[in-house]
Amino acid sequence: MPELPETLLRAREMNAELSRRTFASAELFQPKCLNLPPTEFAERVTGATVQGATHRGKWMFLHLGEQELLLNLGMGGEILFHRPDEPLPDKLQALFTFTDGSRLSLHFWWFGYIHLVSRAELPQHKMTAGLGVDPLSDAFTVDALAALLAGRRTRIKSILLDQSQIAGIGNMYSHDILFRARLHPLRPANSLTADETAALWRSIRETLQGAVDLGGTHWEQNLYGQGGSFDMDCLLVGYKEGQACPVCGTNVVKIKTGSTASFICPACQSL
Repeated sequence: MPELPETLLRAREMNAELSRRTFASAELFQPKCLNLPPTEFAERVTGATVQGATHRGKWMFLHLGEQELLLNLGMGGEILFHRPDEPLPDKLQALFTFTDGSRLSLHFWWFGYIHLVSRAELPQHKMTAGLGVDPLSDAFTVDALAALLAGRRTRIKSILLDQSQIAGIGNMYSHDILFRARLHPLRPANSLTADETAALWRSIRETLQGAVDLGGTHWEQNLYGQGGSFDMDCLLVGYKEGQACPVCGTNVVKIKTGSTASFICPACQSL
């Protein structure tokens, strides 16, 4: 599943490639992905010009003047840019053609979202209006994280995955975030000391920025069909059950943490 690093990178790529391109048509093959009937969606997006692209959490925003095209890859998929003479993938849920003949295709592996909302409607868009702070933004400070954790008995991993609190972190990156901070995922948020909170803040930033610097995961394709350089060897303890902890040599274990599983070093991350 693409998380913040991959979403941020796709938004950057679309901002660079699609800005000033105008939609000539939209072909929408999976109505369940949309928030509007396909005919209305196509009519509203046709003629609109991309003015830029940004991200929030796991969502990408294409700014179309008075409208916003919102994209979310769900459990995974591809957003691919095609020159006029380039072939299209065999499977796709949507195809946007621009006036210069270039195209943008979207394919979801399991489920995803393609929503079109007016700028005025955006604050009421249920799936994005409640997103929490971006952990790579200037607004995400140590003090902001401390305030978010204060008085909360919720497990620290649950807070990391709660998109209404911190937007963009998923299960994959959470394992190494907690390992770097030497925190057990079941620790109550309000049990963290000031030093532990600062360590968690640094770990969040370092883990996510490190993945961004490597172009995201190698199994997620960029706008041009190329994978990133972040692979399983880049993970410290995530998905490495039975392997030696890179710090102390203790075997990594897999534990149940609510509805998810977590990979931890039981020595470095004692509860």
